[in-house]
Amino acid sequence: MLLLTLLASAAAEEACAEPQTEPRIVIGCWQLLERHADEARAVDTLQAYFDAGFTAYDTADIYGRSESLIGKLRERGRAPVVYTKYVTQDASIANARAINAASRRALGAAPEMVQFHWWDFGDARFVQAAAHLATLQTEGALAQVAACNFDTAHLRELVDAGVPIRANQVQYSLLDRRPENGMLDYAREKGIRLACFGTIGGGWLSDRWLGAPRPHGRRAQRTVSMRMYHQPLERWSGGDWELFQDLLRAARKIADKHASTIANVAAAWVLRQLDTRGAGGWVIVGVRDTEHLDEHKALRALALDDDDDAALAAVLARGRSPAEDGDIWSFERGR
Repeated sequence: MLLLTLLASAAAEEACAEPQTEPRIVIGCWQLLERHADEARAVDTLQAYFDAGFTAYDTADIYGRSESLIGKLRERGRAPVVYTKYVTQDASIANARAINAASRRALGAAPEMVQFHWWDFGDARFVQAAAHLATLQTEGALAQVAACNFDTAHLRELVDAGVPIRANQVQYSLLDRRPENGMLDYAREKGIRLACFGTIGGGWLSDRWLGAPRPHGRRAQRTVSMRMYHQPLERWSGGDWELFQDLLRAARKIADKHASTIANVAAAWVLRQLDTRGAGGWVIVGVRDTEHLDEHKALRALALDDDDDAALAAVLARGRSPAEDGDIWSFERGR
């Protein structure tokens, strides 16, 4: 415990000595190869985003060739900021070193952040496993330690043990507001950033679905992310497609006010919650190609106001309360 405290203190002093400007929009690479398997085209997509000013990328050791694609971007003379992950149920430092070494080889450099995910909290060794990342941090093998899909109680255990947690990656959107069940308050108390994925619900929160009939069958949900985020849509709406349409109509009205899109309003809403209710953070915008590049560029200038927040809150209150949904990743862990 003393060693962890000393490690955390050293990391905090280093962070204070060299203040970091964190991005507001991070490009997610989970599905980069979903639409096609051409690695060169995938790197072209990353380069187009980098050259447009999106220099931070979210990846993982379990996302197939994702890390190596970012490494190829570095070979093209770009210097991406990389937030990768360590997903494990192995608490040994040998495993932590091996996965970190593989990530560094693929990326061509030490990652700026490693986000730690532990599958089963019934196995209490997760604190030990996270502590190994703090050790690697002091060795220069990574810059910042973060968590991924940790609920409030278990994130508190990491922090109380002295693990220097900079951020926690969580699912957060108009359709999934579980971070409001304690995580935002705790993040604000401890100065922990939240890195939010699923902010446009895999595409459900977009103009494409405004006025559209309810889709039927698995084939209508064209991508892995659409299938994944259909569940929170159904939970919040109780299966009421017209209620979901009311939410899209409210978002469209706000988009018209700001000359924007429903998807950007949804992402900007999350950023506003992070700033007003938490300790800040960023949204992760998943990409497969450059189709939405101009839309994502416009997101950087979009800021919602109190009236926008109130309009969306009025519709959200008609659906399922987030208090009924438990903490972070509770459904996914079968709790």
